[in-house]
Amino acid sequence: MEKRIKYEPGKPVIAQSKMGEVTVSEFEVGGIEGLTPVEKKHLLLQLSRDRVKDSSSGPWEIVDVLREEWRTVKATLVQPIELEIRDTGKDELFRVWFDITKLERDLEAATLNNNLDQ
Repeated sequence: MEKRIKYEPGKPVIAQSKMGEVTVSEFEVGGIEGLTPVEKKHLLLQLSRDRVKDSSSGPWEIVDVLREEWRTVKATLVQPIELEIRDTGKDELFRVWFDITKLERDLEAATLNNNLDQ
C-alpha cells in the first residue's frame, strides 16, 4: 500500500489507485487538513478507487468527521472513522467508513515525533 501513497512531511499527500490508473491529491479535498496523515491516506485511497469507477468524481469537500471509540475486531484494536463527503462536481453527498488500527496510529505518532526531532 505504501507504494501507492506518496507522503512526505510538509508536502501534499497523493494516492494512486491499485492499478495505477488514477491519482487523487489532497488538494482536491476541501477540509482534509483536519485529518491525520493516516486518515488522509485511507480517504485518498478510497477516493482514487471511486474515481476509477467514475472518472467524473471530484473535487470533494469533507462535511463531517466522526471518530468512534476504539474497539477490538478480530484481535486487532481499531478506531472506526466515518466521513461525510460532498462530491462538489456532482453535488452529491456520500459517506466513507474505514478503520484505523492501533499499529497505524502508533506508526503515525512515531513518524510525527521523528519529524519534530529533526
